[in-house]
Amino acid sequence: MKKEEILARLQEIEKIKKKVSTLNTPSLPVIPGGILVNKTETQVNKPVTVVNKPAVPVNKSNFKKGISVIIPTYKGEKVILTCLESLHKQTLKQELFDVIIIMNGEKDSTESIINDFINKTKMNNITVLYSSKPSASSARNIGLQHAKREYTVFLDDDDYTSSNFLEEMFNYASPDTTVISQIVNVDQAGNVDPNNSINQQIINVEKKEHNDFMSLNMVATINACKLVPTNCLKPIQYDSGLKSGEDVVFFTELIVKNDLKFKVIPIDKQVIYYRVLRDNSVSRQMMTFDFYVNQRLAVIKRLDKLIGQTTNTQKQTFIKQKINAQSSFINRYLKETINDREQVVEEIKKQNLSYMPYSIVNRGLANKLVISFCFPPYVDTSGNVMAKRIRNMNQIVDVVYNKMDKVREKDLKLNTLVEDVIDERFEIPSYPSFSNWKAIEAFCTLGIDKLGNTKTYKEIYSRAMWPGSHFLAYQYKLLNPKVKWVAEFSDPLLLDIHGETRKANIENPDFLKNANKMAAKKYKIPPVSDSNLFFWCEYLPYLFADELIFTNENQLKYMLDNFPIKKVKNIIKKKAVISPQPTLPMEFYNSNESNYALEKDKVNIAYFGTFYQTRNLDDLFSGLENVTEELRKDVKLHIFTANPASLEEELKGSMLAENVKVNPYVNYNEFLNLTTSFDCLVVNDAKTKQSKAINPYLPSKLSDYIGSGTNIWGIYEENSILSGYQLAYKSELGNIKQATGVFEQIVSDKKNKTVSV
Repeated sequence: MKKEEILARLQEIEKIKKKVSTLNTPSLPVIPGGILVNKTETQVNKPVTVVNKPAVPVNKSNFKKGISVIIPTYKGEKVILTCLESLHKQTLKQELFDVIIIMNGEKDSTESIINDFINKTKMNNITVLYSSKPSASSARNIGLQHAKREYTVFLDDDDYTSSNFLEEMFNYASPDTTVISQIVNVDQAGNVDPNNSINQQIINVEKKEHNDFMSLNMVATINACKLVPTNCLKPIQYDSGLKSGEDVVFFTELIVKNDLKFKVIPIDKQVIYYRVLRDNSVSRQMMTFDFYVNQRLAVIKRLDKLIGQTTNTQKQTFIKQKINAQSSFINRYLKETINDREQVVEEIKKQNLSYMPYSIVNRGLANKLVISFCFPPYVDTSGNVMAKRIRNMNQIVDVVYNKMDKVREKDLKLNTLVEDVIDERFEIPSYPSFSNWKAIEAFCTLGIDKLGNTKTYKEIYSRAMWPGSHFLAYQYKLLNPKVKWVAEFSDPLLLDIHGETRKANIENPDFLKNANKMAAKKYKIPPVSDSNLFFWCEYLPYLFADELIFTNENQLKYMLDNFPIKKVKNIIKKKAVISPQPTLPMEFYNSNESNYALEKDKVNIAYFGTFYQTRNLDDLFSGLENVTEELRKDVKLHIFTANPASLEEELKGSMLAENVKVNPYVNYNEFLNLTTSFDCLVVNDAKTKQSKAINPYLPSKLSDYIGSGTNIWGIYEENSILSGYQLAYKSELGNIKQATGVFEQIVSDKKNKTVSV
């Protein structure tokens, strides 16, 4: 040994002595080769006891030339010898690599086997360390603390390598590159599998001039078969809090915090990492909630945090791919134990993740198809109501809907209403129309093509408003007669708000001919000559749906009484179910906190909605004008509407100008949160007395108001459904005296509440 090498070795020994002394280690430090200082070679080598310390920034100039091989071992007495023998056979000179073995947890005869091997082979480049914690993650962190070479490879104690592994890895090493070898699986019987999916990816990209973490996404986040610059590894820690998947998190963080190239060693050099598959490997784990759900979510939680640590879109996409892969385990668990779905979703929501691919979690779990022509993320009341219906179903569904961007804005936050209960979305690229038959027909044709025969549904659920939903459901039912069809009517379709018949022509005689034929076959009903689209949008569900959903009793009675084919009345009654629009759980009212400012010393009353001939704010404005000037000063009326400018202009210079704050609509999620902030929320009936014998409408926003916990003021029409609701405040539509009294009561209630507090 040269003088310079001896001096360097002595300096290294002094450093190890100081480190061991600091750790209060009972035994003397072990030099490479495992022989105790000041001990004879015949004495037993004892591993150094170490603790896991946090990583610190490193200076790459401090590293020695070569490779550090880190091997964690836990009770490795039955496997480690094969691993060590493969290292002894390496063609790379021993002075160019160190082997750091970290025994962790309960001891067995592994230590003795290692020492016997060292004495037999005279490998003086092996260091043995010991950690009492049985954790491969902690062991690898300890190994990284002691790694002194330019490059590092990880090797499991039951795996082994080809003899040229380290030499070729070192030949292709570079300070800005991760080097990849082949990886061959070996089963318990010794059978090798070079065609595993990871190795296939490695082989497929080997000829590429440039590779990165995306082209090698599977191998990029495993411990095996890679060489990495040590200075990039040292600042990162394996998360010892994870029971599994720690390698995925570790190497994803490595990729996020570095810009490393990836180099695959030419396949013809046959540089191979042999990975022995154990009975407790990830692919062979028992189907337990802990492994498939809790442990996967723990990994996803760590990965989710990494998304916010980079602005690189490619790296963010990579992280999401890794989250997707973890989520597929949760999906596999749910396919076996679907009854645990609520518990799984509850655990997911506890994590408060910024990204969670529910479409993967729910993959293949839907046996119900929802047909909703307009659906989130498109902004439309009918879409929101259908989303609430799905939430209320409490099961996984597929959804088919139309591409609405030509007529509706998008709000991606609306997806949060249902993303955890949807498997597949089928967006149909037909022209969006409420009454154009050609457009609706295209929606049906494309919808049937899109759905194909890939899935068999037990039930379909269609909802109109928008008529296209029922027409597609009808055609699906014809093709799949055993499926249960549930059809919901949000409002009467054939008659509009004024009681006038809506009209639009079905321009397909063959469609009408076939529909009449099917009606005659099922109910012996004579053919109908009417080609009105809105007539058929009610008629077809009446005849062919298995269940009919009406939101209130008045709606059912009104539609029954006014449908021109009286023979179907009894058919409808047998199928009819009254189901008010559902209310969302409280968690959705807190999902998008609003910063809308309120004057706390005022009584803050809110109205959300558009004004038109049959529904306006005459009662509110007249009632507020009627109160005393002193009381009016205590009231602030907040209006959220589609056209705020025109209302502001109307109020300008009026008595109420200081009492009314006009705002544009807010998104639905913020609206839900806002409803919890006011002293009172106003909901009003449509005026129908002049055109209808009975009021069939119930404002959809009432169901949202009910979930807010805020007092509600209902301005009702006589004998309407709203008139029967038990609300904090009520006044009859057009009765200004009652409206005035409600303002007085609301102000009084708030003052009394303030005094009592």
